[in-house]
Amino acid sequence: MMSHASDDSMVPLSETDWPLFMKQKVSDPKTVWETHRRAEIVNLFENHIYGKAPDDGFQLAFERLEEKVLEHLNARRLRLATHVKTRLGQLTIKTTLFLPIEKGKPSPVFLGMHLFDSSREIPVIGQPWIGPRGQFPKLAKKEPEVLLKMILNRGYGLATIDANEVDPDEHDGFKNGLHALFHSEKDAPHEKGDWGTLGAWAWGLSRSLDALKTLEVVDARRVIVIGHSRMGKAALWAGAKDERFAMVISNNSGCGGAAISRRMKGETVAHINRVFPHWFCRSFHAYGNRENQLPVDQHMLVALSAPRPVYIASAEKDTWADPFGEFLSAYYASEVYRYYEIEGLDKDVRPVLNHSVGDHVGYHLRSGRHDITAFDWLKYLEFADRHLEP
Repeated sequence: MMSHASDDSMVPLSETDWPLFMKQKVSDPKTVWETHRRAEIVNLFENHIYGKAPDDGFQLAFERLEEKVLEHLNARRLRLATHVKTRLGQLTIKTTLFLPIEKGKPSPVFLGMHLFDSSREIPVIGQPWIGPRGQFPKLAKKEPEVLLKMILNRGYGLATIDANEVDPDEHDGFKNGLHALFHSEKDAPHEKGDWGTLGAWAWGLSRSLDALKTLEVVDARRVIVIGHSRMGKAALWAGAKDERFAMVISNNSGCGGAAISRRMKGETVAHINRVFPHWFCRSFHAYGNRENQLPVDQHMLVALSAPRPVYIASAEKDTWADPFGEFLSAYYASEVYRYYEIEGLDKDVRPVLNHSVGDHVGYHLRSGRHDITAFDWLKYLEFADRHLEP
């Protein structure tokens, strides 16, 4: 098959001046990765891009708010609450979960932020406009039900949390959401390496996983973290930080997600920090137009999922997210999978429009715009079937 035509399709896949996984050649890279280098790279992402989330200073409590059988979907809907308490107050993160009824064993679950409108009995699954009010698109009457049934009929659950409950997507000086539970105006000023909103969202996804683990009907060993756009950035970081997630999926995550920052194609570090100054730690702001001075790049973020399966998806017309830069992250991340004798994307693989490539490291380039579609979900289900055996 011919690769998708673009100027980038002729870029050689060879050694680059990007940061290396190993600073020097070692005889046992897997051991070095697990005992030293992986943690070092996580720390670099914390200090220079996403900020460091709190490891302690909080208490968690879980509550089942609702359980309802939806016979027309052959599913049950559950609403869970994760109560987070600190010395400064309490916050509740609600998880809405749909599960197949006739499963006979605990179900694997796709977990993400704003995957659907949790206020509706039949959720609208699509691309949300994320903001203070969180609006969802109007879809054809049967489309939401068909897509949800497709996921449930394949044996998977689907769970979502509201990003704005975790941390409002606003540049408000971190006075609301999780940040307000860990830092007050009386405390010392925020440091350059303190977590931003994306870090808080990733932390919230892990707390939702904590809640899912309390349910016998959920197989907590097979929870897939997934996200679209800005939520894809959070999903990648959540998967990097929390190795309990069995699989990591990024849909059109772009700059600060799967796209290589050093390429400076589509959205750049300077632009994203100007428009969304609250997303990342303040240290990241210094790398606008200085991407080549970053000690890490996004292929290393993707590699932090290893040896777990990871899938990166792009859209042909989503040039703002730099589709080829997202592909290159998957390609270069494959080096770490080879430490585990797992094949990633080899040098002869190129993106083919509307075709999935790779095994443990998956990728597709879909026709169309910035969105998460039924085609995307079909590919994610196929990928999960291969690795998680629902």
